[in-house]
Amino acid sequence: MRILCLLFVSLLLNGCSEDPCRSHPEGKPVTIEIEVNRLEKNLFRAQEVRDVETFLQIHQSMAARMFHLNEYPDEKILAERIFELVQNEFIDTLYVEANEAFDQPLFEKTMNISLGWLKYYFPEMTVPKVQTMVSGLYNDLAISKDLIIIGLDFFIGVKASYRPKEVPQYILRRYEPKYMIPTILKFFIADYCSSGDEETLLSEMIDYGKIYYLLGSIMPCTPDDLILGFTAKEILDVYAYQELIWSRIIEEEWLYVTDEFTKKKMLGERPKTIELGDECPGRVGAWIGWQIVKQYMDETGSTMQELMANRNHHEIFAQSKYKPKNRR
Repeated sequence: MRILCLLFVSLLLNGCSEDPCRSHPEGKPVTIEIEVNRLEKNLFRAQEVRDVETFLQIHQSMAARMFHLNEYPDEKILAERIFELVQNEFIDTLYVEANEAFDQPLFEKTMNISLGWLKYYFPEMTVPKVQTMVSGLYNDLAISKDLIIIGLDFFIGVKASYRPKEVPQYILRRYEPKYMIPTILKFFIADYCSSGDEETLLSEMIDYGKIYYLLGSIMPCTPDDLILGFTAKEILDVYAYQELIWSRIIEEEWLYVTDEFTKKKMLGERPKTIELGDECPGRVGAWIGWQIVKQYMDETGSTMQELMANRNHHEIFAQSKYKPKNRR
């Protein structure tokens, strides 16, 4: 029997009454201050190819990650292409719109608090450098432990004159300013979350669950839909019908499968998880993993460091006592 993830008005009312912020341990985020280096402003001042060459020489790491500098036999070839690009009217439009859409003070404030919480949990964290760029929709993000590079032209939103081509709508809607920081931090924190020691669907759901639990903890007042990249309706649907969704997974005996095809159905990018219902969102397995991890933490009182170091995901599942009930 197919699950129909239908939504009633009462669910909307119930959702609005909940505390919008997640709980935190007694403590406060470590005070940090990131610096955002607006590299696109320097690039768009270029008057000739030589200026772009100089720019690329100064910013080798950015050029390699955002423009794939290392793939060019001669740096001047890339410089010529970029100079031609920045003279293009379409790129100039993106540059103007990206600057208008990017709220730098709010970005810095939110990142400082979120990374401050991350450093609270993991004192060894290195505060990353942050750079921005407008690449003509060439690359959206490049993230490592010590450097975050943001293609601002990807995150202008629905009002952009130009948007990424050949990107499905269910992914394109996440290229909005409100999704920018959760998306960046989801990738940045991944190295702090140890993977499970098995390759089952359950273990990989908990892999994602750890990431989203940590992300939700360092962004405690950010709604679940922005954390996961779901729509608000999709979040209400999965909470409303979580018992039915879980029952179907158990019925199909999917938890301990190891084949990539089944795992991709539950965890991969898709508009819907049609095996669970016509309106069930894609990546629903990641959401389930998050619920398991949340319940495990409530049941055991483990610290964040203990959770992230625990590779025994079968143990996490067993100790979570996860038995979801539909939220009506």
